Amino acid sequence: MNLWLIGLILSLVLFLIILLKKFQKKWIKGVLIFTSLLLVLFMAFKYIVPLTPAPKPSGDREVLTDTVYYRHKSELLEMLTSDHEREIPASVWYPSDIGEQKHPLLLFSHGSFGIASSNETMFLELASRGYIVMSLDHPHHSFRTTLSDGKSVMVDFKFMQQVMTSQGSEDLEGTLKSLNDWCQIRLEDINFVLDKLLDAESDNDYEGNIDKDRIVLSGHSLGGSAALAIGRERSTEISALIILESPFVKDIVGIEGNKYIFTKEEYPLPILHFYSDSLYEKIDEITTYAMNARMIKSKDPKFTNVHISGVGHIGLTDMALVSPMITNAIDGGLNKRHAPETLLEINTHVLEFLNKYNE
Repeated sequence: MNLWLIGLILSLVLFLIILLKKFQKKWIKGVLIFTSLLLVLFMAFKYIVPLTPAPKPSGDREVLTDTVYYRHKSELLEMLTSDHEREIPASVWYPSDIGEQKHPLLLFSHGSFGIASSNETMFLELASRGYIVMSLDHPHHSFRTTLSDGKSVMVDFKFMQQVMTSQGSEDLEGTLKSLNDWCQIRLEDINFVLDKLLDAESDNDYEGNIDKDRIVLSGHSLGGSAALAIGRERSTEISALIILESPFVKDIVGIEGNKYIFTKEEYPLPILHFYSDSLYEKIDEITTYAMNARMIKSKDPKFTNVHISGVGHIGLTDMALVSPMITNAIDGGLNKRHAPETLLEINTHVLEFLNKYNE
């Protein structure tokens, strides 16, 4: 049994004992009731939000962190973070010996309502083995984004509402329009940052240390869909992709009856694609994931598909470390494993894949 749950039960028992017990002085009972109630609330919070630290990375390098900021113009006025531009914070995980050599890069995009640190366990592992990891915060799509001036931008409620109501929708045309609309700002953000990373100028202390021949794109859910689109468009600049349960949105070329039609062009890059119990067993039944089903059945060895059993869609992220209870509620009770075990399994597959396709 979870230790915080045990603590919560014991604190509730203590609270009830004090509540029922008679004391000669009422003020003593009042103080004890108040103190025991605080203990109950504390234990309840720790049980619901235990904030379990990420598993320690296995590499031999010390990992440091930082945040850098990129700014670009956008015609999507509702996505701007100031009157004239859009600022994109990029959280950075990097090895302490960064200046001694060029380092491979993993560029990550979080899912809807996610945050830049959504898969920090993976980022720490890669940085401990010599990678520079940049994970983008997408303002208005991220649950909460902190800009360079300290201003906070919360998730756009309209976007959140649209994502929630689109789940399982039979309106293929409307769903496709929404998916493309949501991807548009992600594509702008990732492409702009990628351009800055690949140009001759260094905008921060990390760009000059990147091995530009060893760049990996990665993302969860909507972020993964954007990464897959860019990987197809810029295959000569990218080595491989690590995707956490994402549909090939930009590969949809039409609608026929109750099904999406996908391009027949082969995907040009190696992909490591993770799936959870939320999707894997029924992927053939969901037209949005028809390209994913094709990849799973493909005999091409560069497409590696991994089913992480015992977890749901959000269970593929570090959210389960923050609050297993909330993560499990969002995932409909699918998370049956201890979160660190899941995240370490993901790391094992990531390292095997990168040793093969990004060395």
